[in-house]
Amino acid sequence: MSNEKLPEPADAYNHLFDGVHTQVFFGKLASYGIRPETEKEAQDLLQLAGQLRHVEGSEKQAAEQSRFQGATSALGSIIGETPAGRQQQAAASEQAVKQAAEELMQDADIYNSVLSLKAAEAAILAGNE
Repeated sequence: MSNEKLPEPADAYNHLFDGVHTQVFFGKLASYGIRPETEKEAQDLLQLAGQLRHVEGSEKQAAEQSRFQGATSALGSIIGETPAGRQQQAAASEQAVKQAAEELMQDADIYNSVLSLKAAEAAILAGNE
């Protein structure tokens, strides 16, 4: 870590939200061909995602369907039920998280923002705030 002062927790949160969450969110939407054309559309999409996060029991699907979706879903569920399949899925997921964390850790602003939020959390848990 550099000798820089850590950002305030609120600024750190905003930086992580803008620099990580929104990039991942809008990247995923772009993979489905959905791109906001205005700042208002971007805000509405974020608000919609926040509201949908709290909806339980319904499947969240892209509007476009694939004629192979049923087959891949069925095969995925069967493979996912085997010990080898579960192990492979867990390893792939863990590797993806590690790779993303490593890439994000290279950004000093993101790294310092995470440290700031963790320090604030530790202070709260210790009863200092």
